[in-house]
Amino acid sequence: MWMIWELSILLSALSLLIMLFLIVRRVLQEHRDKAAADQRRQLLTALIAFTENRDSEALKAVVLGVPASVAINAGFEFISLLRGEERNGVLVAFHECGLPALVGRLLERGNVAERIHAAEMLAALGSEDATASLLSALDHDRSRDVRIAAAIALCDLGSLPLLGIALDKIGVAGQRSRRLIDLFRRFPRSRFNELAVHASRADAVPFVRAAAIDALARTGGFGFADFFAGLARSDSPEVAAAALRALGLTGHGAAPAILAVAMTNADWDVRTAAADAAGRLGLSELAAPLSMLMDDEFWTVRYAAANALRSLGNPGERLLREMAGSEVSRSQRTASLVLAEGPAA
Repeated sequence: MWMIWELSILLSALSLLIMLFLIVRRVLQEHRDKAAADQRRQLLTALIAFTENRDSEALKAVVLGVPASVAINAGFEFISLLRGEERNGVLVAFHECGLPALVGRLLERGNVAERIHAAEMLAALGSEDATASLLSALDHDRSRDVRIAAAIALCDLGSLPLLGIALDKIGVAGQRSRRLIDLFRRFPRSRFNELAVHASRADAVPFVRAAAIDALARTGGFGFADFFAGLARSDSPEVAAAALRALGLTGHGAAPAILAVAMTNADWDVRTAAADAAGRLGLSELAAPLSMLMDDEFWTVRYAAANALRSLGNPGERLLREMAGSEVSRSQRTASLVLAEGPAA
């Protein structure tokens, strides 16, 4: 019996010690958080003052007086708000304080989230060694997310290797990442031909081709309309759908015929993209095939077709009202829903 009492006393004492440890830990954490917040406020105040008085020595004293993590994170957030001479002046002060070297070490030794953030910061800081550090990360980092972040940063610095080389370094597994869309949209006009080459390669990953088409449509404009028209007939549904969406942004003389054929495609994503493009372009001559899609077995296709009809103005709305007033069916329910949403934006 006495052993049970001793054990219970021991467990009680242990629980009290654990509770005391947790309380002390909480107090210390709150103290550290408060100190970091004060240091961050001090640095931001100094940065704001620098934009007014250009006293680089005072700014550097504050930068060197706060922990490196505070200087890196708060400084990166602040320079993203600056442009022109103010930004350049702050960058010079950061370079003289050695912040780029600290960020470079973080890119090598941090966890995945820290390494991704470091790649973004190196692009913003634009130091002499940034390109070398980012190329090393693109070559050797074990995380594909970090390699993609390094590629985006290199693109911002104008130092990204040829697209084929960069994609090989990212790896096949990383070529389904939606961050490739961010990468491609950053491409300068002088390198659009690389995007076009990969978009037209039948052996490339379909997602890569679709992302390249998206980037060309948003930044290349009407000059690629013929290119998109050709890819709209691709055997890859992902590529064909991307090309159809691109045609919806750029337009094309043969768009009505291309979209009419695409609306009969076996893939629902292609049919959806065709309906959406018809609505964007306001192609009233496609009202009949759009009406046929209102009975499609896939909800996304029906909804895209209904929105497209609504975008055609009075003729399209009249068709929708006729469907909404008919017997209960898929087309009737979809037409009623879209009409209830109000006029097209």
